[in-house]
Amino acid sequence: MKRRDFLKSSFVISALGAALPKTLIGGPKRSSLKTTSLDSDKIIVLVKLNGGNDGLNTIISHQDPLYYQLRPTIGIPNNQSIPITDSLALHPALEPLLPFYQNSQMSIIQNVGYPNGDLSHFRSSDIWDTGSSEDEELFTGWIGRFLEAEYPGFPENSPEFPLAIQFNSANLLEFKSSNSNMALYLYDPDTMYSIITGNYINDQENEAPDTYGGDELNFLREMDLLSFEYSQIINETAENAPNTVLQYPNTSLGQQFEITARLIAGGLPTPIYRLYQNGYDTHIDQVGSSPSTTGRHSTLLSELSDSLSIFLSEMDALGVLDKVLVVTTSEFGRRAFENASLGTDHGTSAPTLIFGSDINGGIFGENPNYNQIDVNGNMEMEFDYRQIYSTLMTRWFGTSESITSSVFGGNFSPIPFLNQTVAIHDESHILKKFKLHPAYPNPFNPSTTISFNLPSNSIVKIRLFDLNGKQIQEFNLGQLNSGSNEFILRGNSLPSGPYLVQVKSDFGIRSQKVMLIK
Repeated sequence: MKRRDFLKSSFVISALGAALPKTLIGGPKRSSLKTTSLDSDKIIVLVKLNGGNDGLNTIISHQDPLYYQLRPTIGIPNNQSIPITDSLALHPALEPLLPFYQNSQMSIIQNVGYPNGDLSHFRSSDIWDTGSSEDEELFTGWIGRFLEAEYPGFPENSPEFPLAIQFNSANLLEFKSSNSNMALYLYDPDTMYSIITGNYINDQENEAPDTYGGDELNFLREMDLLSFEYSQIINETAENAPNTVLQYPNTSLGQQFEITARLIAGGLPTPIYRLYQNGYDTHIDQVGSSPSTTGRHSTLLSELSDSLSIFLSEMDALGVLDKVLVVTTSEFGRRAFENASLGTDHGTSAPTLIFGSDINGGIFGENPNYNQIDVNGNMEMEFDYRQIYSTLMTRWFGTSESITSSVFGGNFSPIPFLNQTVAIHDESHILKKFKLHPAYPNPFNPSTTISFNLPSNSIVKIRLFDLNGKQIQEFNLGQLNSGSNEFILRGNSLPSGPYLVQVKSDFGIRSQKVMLIK
């Protein structure tokens, strides 16, 4: 075996130490080595938009004249964007994701970054991967430390399945613990299995010398053995997956989503996947050189939305979407103003997108403020990226706050895109969440009932928009009690057509589409 093939298939095999998901649809059973704070059936799929995604052209302030003044050429025209509120719109390439937003299955966290943002790809990626501050250099990853707290003896007490799978990147830092790397590096399950089974040599019986080189040899042997064992269970899991009628795009990201779907559908109890999409360093030709050409950014977002919408639809069809969370990350955003090459340069904050059926969908944070940019043209940060990571750990996996604090060296307040706290040893203990139920009747005439649940008392406002993003009506309901609430939307004075109902509370924003027929 060539050394690079060996490294691809076996070097990164440490198990992501949360003996997390139980089998979703059958397949291999999880190890019973230890009950951890991650002993649930939750899965996170992290998608890296590598290169620095232009968040300002992803979630667009389509009613802000300063946006178009700063971006006279590359700004997305108002009549091409997809309004989701009276002031925000999606890039047109994200249209396949619109139904998920309308069904409260998409959260948009605005202005995510970290103080004193570093504009180097390598340094900023390291900061996001290690969970550090700008002035702090760490050599272990936030996920690596997170899992090491659960499996301190890894790899000796490794479970029978890989606890993290990483696709198509040589970046191992995010999963690095103090002793090993905590992720399996994967291209294709069948390819990996054939590589390992065709070349594996069991040389474990010959004792390595008691030297530094012997220690390294023992480590490689252990990783090689884990690779062999994991490749087999991955191959069997992928073969167990039910056939799907959904066709994924023939792109690198599409293939990553397709393999991830196969492994989840086949019952692999792996809690964290890291997918990569390269190309977001759009210094030039971001929107195309003419109206008839498609720019790089639009192509990338189309690849993302096409693959992601199919993945979410498949998870929904399998009945496991409530167990899966998809989170996009990028090392930084882009500057507020366009450059002379029809592109954008490195910036600071950008939105993070989160998808799933068990989330508080809607907008979190203020719109980008184009009146408050620094001398370099960078936007202000509102949410620290570690707030998102901390929320995932405590409210999705149910990790204790003490572990979360030790991972990040401090406390970072959660963001309420997840209102449910996982109960590790008592699954009946689930906090209520802010949820918008389907309007009934819909289509309607003359009225429809908007029903929603509040986890606790909250001030509530309901607004009605047309599909161009223009606000039609607003209803201030004041403070409502926790639990079930209803509002009667009357269409007597409205013309026939589709509308967007937005319910805003202290816990976020929920939206859904309704149709008035007269």
